[in-house]
Order: sequence, then C-alpha cells, then structure tokens
Amino acid sequence: MNKRHAKTIGFFILKLAGTSLFLWWALARIEDNHSLGENFTHALKSPLWVAAGLGMAFLTLLASALRWFLLLRAQAINEPFWYIFRLTLYGAFFNIASFGAAAGDAAKIVLLMRRVPNKKVGVTMSVMVDHVVGFVSGSIIFLFFTWGFGTMDHAQSEAARSTFVIATCFQAGCLIAIFLSVFSCSPGMLRWGRRHLPLITDNKWVDKITTALDLYRTRWIYAVYALLASFVLAASFYLTFFAALRSLDQQVESTTVLAVMPVVDVIAGLPISISGLGVRERTFDFLLSQLTGVPTDAAVAASLIGFLFNLFWGLVGGLAIVTARSIKKAAPASSND
Repeated sequence: MNKRHAKTIGFFILKLAGTSLFLWWALARIEDNHSLGENFTHALKSPLWVAAGLGMAFLTLLASALRWFLLLRAQAINEPFWYIFRLTLYGAFFNIASFGAAAGDAAKIVLLMRRVPNKKVGVTMSVMVDHVVGFVSGSIIFLFFTWGFGTMDHAQSEAARSTFVIATCFQAGCLIAIFLSVFSCSPGMLRWGRRHLPLITDNKWVDKITTALDLYRTRWIYAVYALLASFVLAASFYLTFFAALRSLDQQVESTTVLAVMPVVDVIAGLPISISGLGVRERTFDFLLSQLTGVPTDAAVAASLIGFLFNLFWGLVGGLAIVTARSIKKAAPASSND
C-alpha cells in the first residue's frame, strides 16, 4: 500500500468515526428509542409531502444541471443540456458511492474532458465556479430570510442568537472575498500583478486559470443566469427538508427552514463526517428547537428524511450508469445483426 492509499483510507476512517460520533450525539438526545421509527412510519402516511420532497429533490438536480450548463457556455463549451443533466445525475450517484461530493465532481470532470479534451481548464474552472455560485446563492438566501423575516426574534437562547450572528459574519465575509477574487482576475489587476508580483502572476497556469475565470466577467450574462438557476437549486434543496417536516405534521414555516438550512448545509459540508451524516442532524435539531420548539425526535427524523429524498435521485443516477453501460455493450452486437 502506497502513502496515497494509506492517506485516503486514514481520512475515510476519521470521517467514519466523526459520522458515528455525531450520529450517536444526535440520536442520544431522543428520549424515546421507538419515536424515530414511528416518525418514519408516520411520514409514509403522508404521500403528498413525500412526493413533494422527491419532486423538490428532482428540481434540485435539474437546476444543478442548468447552472453547470450555463457556466460551461461561458467557457464556450456548448454541450447539449441533456448530456450535462446526465453527467449531473452520474455525479449524484458518485457522491453517494464515495460518501462525498469530491468524487461526483471528479466523475463529471473526467467524463466531460473525454468529450472536450481541448477544454480541460475550462471544464475544471466551471466546476469550481459552480460551487462558488452555489455558495453565493445560499448566502443571499440565508441573509434575506434571517434578517428580512425576523428569524432572530424567535431565537430562544443566547447560543442560538450567537450562531446566527457568527453565520452572518461568515457568509458576508465570504461574499466580499468572492467579489474581490473575481475583481483580481480582471486584465487591469493582472497587469498590476505582473509588474509588482511577477513571481506569483508570471506563470502559464496562472494565465490559463485567470483567463478562464475572467470569462465569467466578460460573459456576465451566463453568470447571471447561472446565479438565478442557483437560487432555484438552493431553495428547492432546502425545501426538501421543509417537506420532510410537514410529512411529520410539524407546522414549521418555510421561511424558517430557508433561514436555517444554509447554516446547516455549510456545517454539514465540513469534512468531518460522511455526507454530513450526524453533523446535519445535530445542527438541524439545535437550530429548529431553538427557533420553533420542534421535538428532537422529529427534527432528527426530518433531517434524515430530507437526506433520503436527495439520496433517491443519486440511486437513480446509479441505475442510469448501469443502463448506459448495458446499451453500449449491446450496441456492437445489434449492429452486426
């Protein structure tokens, strides 16, 4: 076993330990051991909300494909939308199979590079910018629904208020940093950098990367449309958890979920557990209980159900991969008939 494989296995073991720890922490707060299973059973008795959750999860996938499709157009990569959607579906499966988003991104990049080998930098930059645009839309949704709908007024403890204040500073600070990063890729700033910081900026890879990034400034219309698609993506993803809550008859306002979920999503994205499991449930439980008084068993169950809504389409992506491979294998045989 080489050092790279050992490092990968070690990192996975640490994430597995984190998942076990946080899941235990979330589940240990449930007083009745049978209530979690009862909540799942109750959700199955609300087929309309289950269908709504699955529909929102599908809309999330569709908007994700559209966002990436538009960002690729800015790089002059004009692949048809159906193909980009298929790669997005494949990526959703690899996110599950590898217990992390990095594998899904890698699968999409590799598959698309095979199709457009002369656009490797553009493909890579499109995926990176895709995440940045996603963060921007999530931050704006958080700031809008937290401070525009009086969410802070419902916080029942100083810890909850501090959490939202810290999250606000973090989100706003990151938005400013993103704006400055985009500005630094403009031709004027690059000329200044080459004069004053030649060791950093006078590099062929810096030139390629900044040129690719600057396309989102010069072809700003694609970036704007991608941001609009990202608002749909983020809102629909957050509302899968709203549907999960409603399937359990928890009368939580959608505006509260839209304020809570951006914080939950950022924390769940930390590389301390597998697919955010445990971390998501504990954070979701803490914030909802502080804002609405939702019982712990219902909050944890709703978080897991929302995760399963999105997991469902990842499994569909796996089925799509198997089907595509079967068709490719059958094609030569059929052509010889």
